[in-house]
Amino acid sequence: MLFLTLFVLLCLGFICYQDMRYRAVYWICFPLLAISMFILKLDNATWKDALIQSLWALAFFGIQLFALWGYLSLKHKQIVNITRNYLGLGDILFLWAIAFYLSPANYILFYIASLILILIYTIARRIVQKNANPEIPLAGLQALLLSMILIVSVINPNLQPYTDSWIYGF
Repeated sequence: MLFLTLFVLLCLGFICYQDMRYRAVYWICFPLLAISMFILKLDNATWKDALIQSLWALAFFGIQLFALWGYLSLKHKQIVNITRNYLGLGDILFLWAIAFYLSPANYILFYIASLILILIYTIARRIVQKNANPEIPLAGLQALLLSMILIVSVINPNLQPYTDSWIYGF
């Protein structure tokens, strides 16, 4: 499974590079990432458990997208397309893809923590660079953070992003 982990890290690195450099990512990266991450998860979970956990994470993400769409539609008093000015399709596809690897609690933890860290990074960048690009490479920065988590989980087997058991240890 080391080869598959390296492939996932390569995909994450490619997503990070493309999003940071071009603010666009080839769409094929996301299904490849989802499939390879799901296979990694199957190495440590049964087919049924992996599928159920993925569906829970996808349900959480779906609720978040629906809530965001509803809020923005109410705010603008018309139905809005959130991928037009608010959230890139690559950002959505990235969060969709990682749901096939992270357990539900880890997915929520990663989702919230990565948004907070990226917000802090963006604010700091705007303070330092007055005329910085206003677009946030969300998928790229989240891919960078997830690759760091994967590297740490390879070094420290007690950190297992595909299961919630390490969280219960606290």
